[in-house]
Amino acid sequence: MKAKLATLCASALASAALNAATPSVSLPPFVITGRVVDYEGAGLSSAEVRVRKNGTLLARSNVCRFESDTSANYAVAVPMSNNDIPAAAMTNDLLTLEVDTGDKTYSATNVTINAANPGRTLKLNIQAANCTNPYGVADKYLLLLREYVYAMGEDGFFGPNGEYLPDADYDHDGVSNYDEYLAGTDPLWDGDAGLRILSFKPVDGNDEVMEATFLPGRNRAYSAERADTSDDGLAFEPRQHQQEKAKGAPAKNYLITGDEDPEVRAIYLYKEGDSSLYRLRLE
Repeated sequence: MKAKLATLCASALASAALNAATPSVSLPPFVITGRVVDYEGAGLSSAEVRVRKNGTLLARSNVCRFESDTSANYAVAVPMSNNDIPAAAMTNDLLTLEVDTGDKTYSATNVTINAANPGRTLKLNIQAANCTNPYGVADKYLLLLREYVYAMGEDGFFGPNGEYLPDADYDHDGVSNYDEYLAGTDPLWDGDAGLRILSFKPVDGNDEVMEATFLPGRNRAYSAERADTSDDGLAFEPRQHQQEKAKGAPAKNYLITGDEDPEVRAIYLYKEGDSSLYRLRLE
């Protein structure tokens, strides 16, 4: 028995010595990317995203304006290692995010991020705003909405106890109050449902190209998706589109808006198959 115990102890000591001697190796980073938005859900153009482990800063990245065909305005690369060292993360380490807008620093309190395997990418949209209510919208948005609703004399927008009703569709445009919040559209007016295709028709002189129009919100990114209706169960897949009617116009993955006043926009899609269903996706 003593001999077996001595063997086990020796084996454990040898294993510990081996682990202690394992050099730290720099691995491909774990990338977190997505959109940083303000209290209205509009993409920010100036801020800094930071990633920490146990309070130690691991990575940081500036938020930027959309200058390319992408739905993201930030990407931060978290260094990864095979050993537990302060300057890098290991797979499954708990990470925290914070956003510095210059006026205020926000820390993520409603999401837990575990470092994925090296080389993996996580898409994560972040709202730089306080959200202490149970509805999933920014406190400032709710305050301004309440002022707007009462100024318009639409007291019935809120529930009997003054509560926000995210699943209701007050203006009956087919888009819920909460989805209008995400889309940046007016939940009291049925004329600007930013998640609804307003028209869908062939381009004059070219029946193989379809023109889809919609009214987007400010500082948003949209993409198009298609499903074959002849299949059992609809499986939507991303589709590139053109933003100009001319043949040979550049193919785009996203339609991106800025600070300008919303106006009806068009995208152009090539017909596919005998029967298709298209939809807009708000990124």
